[in-house]
Amino acid sequence: MRSPASRPRRARTSRPRGPLAPAWAGALLGLCGLGLGLGLAGCSEPVAPKEPVTVPEVTPAPAAEDEGVCPAKAEAPDPLPGIRPELQEVDYWLRRTTEQGLDLDAPVLSPAALAEHNAVMVRADAGSLRHDLLGPVDPAAILELVNSRLAFVRGKITEGKYLRSDGSAPGPEEVAALDQVAELPPLRPEVRVALAPVPVYCAPRSEGLFTASLDPAFDRNLCSVLRPQEPLQILMAWSDELLLARSGYVLGWIPRGAALSPALARADQEAFVRGPWMTAIRDVELRAPGGEVIRLPFASRAPIDRGHGRGAVRVASERGVIEAAAADADALAPTNRPLTRRAFLEDAFRYLGRSYGWGGYREGRDCSRFLMDLFADFGVDLPRHSSDQALAGEVIDLAPGLPEADRMAAIDRAHRRGLVLLHFPNHIMLYLGRDAEGVPRALHSFAEYLVPCAGRTPEMPAGEREILYTVDRILVSDLELGRGSSRTAFIERITRITVVGARAASE
Repeated sequence: MRSPASRPRRARTSRPRGPLAPAWAGALLGLCGLGLGLGLAGCSEPVAPKEPVTVPEVTPAPAAEDEGVCPAKAEAPDPLPGIRPELQEVDYWLRRTTEQGLDLDAPVLSPAALAEHNAVMVRADAGSLRHDLLGPVDPAAILELVNSRLAFVRGKITEGKYLRSDGSAPGPEEVAALDQVAELPPLRPEVRVALAPVPVYCAPRSEGLFTASLDPAFDRNLCSVLRPQEPLQILMAWSDELLLARSGYVLGWIPRGAALSPALARADQEAFVRGPWMTAIRDVELRAPGGEVIRLPFASRAPIDRGHGRGAVRVASERGVIEAAAADADALAPTNRPLTRRAFLEDAFRYLGRSYGWGGYREGRDCSRFLMDLFADFGVDLPRHSSDQALAGEVIDLAPGLPEADRMAAIDRAHRRGLVLLHFPNHIMLYLGRDAEGVPRALHSFAEYLVPCAGRTPEMPAGEREILYTVDRILVSDLELGRGSSRTAFIERITRITVVGARAASE
């Protein structure tokens, strides 16, 4: 998911020094502008693997045989083209990882590197990819973010690119509500906890904003949805209907009637914001001593209650923070466990088949929310939006027009070093590696892909003689989807590789 009004970040030339410099830090402390032989630009070029890298021939999704039959939209086949049953099993990818000579149980990030990664996420001199809810609140920075967002949304409306759900343009009063703010009243931040899903609006309005498609599943005013037991910081009352608030990863407006806990005491703030936590590996019911039952949805987390045994957590309720425990302690996993390839893959495949949802629509996960939740299972903080996530590690930029064999060579070398994210504008994927036939595969949450119909030529405009297949799930795919369409194949569109892991010893 793309961030509205993302602020441009200025490239710097500094980078960490020494053999212990974390591999991801260069991207956040400044992107290096170095040519890297294969036409790459980034902080470092990975060490070449011993075996030669090839791009296997992959049969693209079939085009419609009858040139007269080309529906504009259809549901994607299940399974996706070229996806055999074993490719959707975590055991297959554990075996493939071992076959490629990679250690399943070695930590990808040490505890110290992980802590430094999270600290860099909130550092102002590194671009502040996340918000520290327990740090000082800078009113000038909040005002800048608010005005940047207002200007972005107002611009989209005045250009006719954002419409109401009925297709009409927002009226003058709605546009005036997006005027720049000269100053904010004194901020009195309070940390609270979401007790139910809470929408975070990109603009100070609860009504949706849509592109010309008017697809209700793509509300451009829905920046994110807070999940139950997520902490947030109320900054101020914006109007009779809305509050200005931020979580660790998004700033926006929430309904004044949202289901929130009372303001947390300082000790509880530390627990909910800093952790460590237990994360739900499936939906789980927590029971408090008084018999109260609190539902913790899959991938949500709650602070560990150290004094009450395994499966005990602290949760927020309408009456404050209480102790609770899961009847099935195996449904909870600690976030402070080692981040290994084995544990990461096992967690990643728990998301398989779960629903896609732009901005959290209907409690689904878009591409970046999936990855943010997955890394959070191990206490690793990622930003909310795909363009920012692509900076949250060691960055390798792929030059436009780079041959596909060279693209795959860079991706495979990065894969040998750590966990790899593949980014192109408005989308990000987790690279799984190559299957036994040598075909590169990715796990990602996505809405759709295009397939050309028979008779399509490159000169035809987007949408002509091509089918939009809807997926709307988290699935394994190859990087070929879209080949020959106006959007082109995933592998052709990738612009950036992001590596979360240790720098190679020879660097």
